[in-house]
Amino acid sequence: MSNNYSRLKSESELAYIWRLHFEVEKGNITWKELADYVNHEFRESEELYRDESAYRKGCQAAQKYYDEVFSKQAGNEYSENIRNQRRELEIAKVQFRDERNEWNRQNRTEARVGQKLDYLELQLSEIGKVNFPVIERPTIDGNTELIVVVSDTHIGETNNNFFGSYSSEIAQDRLSKYLVEIREIQSRHNAKNVKVVLLGDLITGNIHLTIQVTNRENVIEQVKTVSELLSSFVYALSQTFETVTVASVSGNHSRIAKKDDALKDERLDDLVMFIMQKTLSHNDRIVFDTYANIDTGLAVIDVLGKDYVLVHGDYDTPTEQGIMRLCSVLGTFPEGVIMGHRHSPAYAEINGVKVIQSGCLSGSGGDYCVQKRLKGNPNQTVIVCNEQGVQCTYNVDLQIYRNKK
Repeated sequence: MSNNYSRLKSESELAYIWRLHFEVEKGNITWKELADYVNHEFRESEELYRDESAYRKGCQAAQKYYDEVFSKQAGNEYSENIRNQRRELEIAKVQFRDERNEWNRQNRTEARVGQKLDYLELQLSEIGKVNFPVIERPTIDGNTELIVVVSDTHIGETNNNFFGSYSSEIAQDRLSKYLVEIREIQSRHNAKNVKVVLLGDLITGNIHLTIQVTNRENVIEQVKTVSELLSSFVYALSQTFETVTVASVSGNHSRIAKKDDALKDERLDDLVMFIMQKTLSHNDRIVFDTYANIDTGLAVIDVLGKDYVLVHGDYDTPTEQGIMRLCSVLGTFPEGVIMGHRHSPAYAEINGVKVIQSGCLSGSGGDYCVQKRLKGNPNQTVIVCNEQGVQCTYNVDLQIYRNKK
């Protein structure tokens, strides 16, 4: 057999047939000779030999497909399609690589943020152990509990005029006076435990131009300052009560964007609660009741078997319609609804629900109060509770006189 028509190394049967059929077309060999070559290379015995028609018909069919399909696709249009597909594939590869790199970058960033948060938690805990050491638990044989409201502290606001004076230093003085009054109420009613409810607007924020003018501290400094003040306040209460439980809802002043753009749950009051919780985590007599929250602006606490609803007051009004709507959403009639926001103390009973509105720590003196001709003393509310519910309330006046302009 001529070497020109011998099977090439690693050449498949179909490839061998396809190559020889061109020799048939050139007249160099016949279809019978093609069949002999193929049978010799790929058939083990004569019983398995195929005649020349089997090879001829297969090649003719393949040639027809090639002439009518594949040869036309090999032209410019087909080549252009192939190039476009390759280009799209390369673009997809680049996009995938960029997405993978971005994903890895985000993962690295999140890992660093997580590491920094872990470090922050550790540092807050260590600072708390130094600044707020655990002392011996007092033993009190009492059957009442206090709800101590801390609302509208507006840390960051600074003013001194006919309507009122306020600063972070004055806030600290007023919280100190508040502690004295709370201890007197505790002694009077032999209260065993206390629930501290933070009702929002702990910082003055940066939501209006008039607020920006009166702010002495930026928002970050406001958060740090109020976290330190309230951590000290709660720690001081733990020295005279057996257990201090802290619950919190957010107010409108702590949002981080304009009202129409702000997300409901993005409020810096939550960050204050976080810092306090980590700072005081070593003290098992101080409990942070984060499970009380239905969302950031609504919480329900239990005091001696009775439910008390906590809201800031920007979404809820102390009217029959407002309270009944709130009860309808909750599906229950609580013992009381406690709110702030309106900067003045008030009390009402609506269909058996006690509506208790606390005043503000900052008092009047801000631009809004001046423009609206609003004047009033700073105050906060203490609620005395027993197993039957609200026993009485105290509107604690916290006015501290200072020199005015």
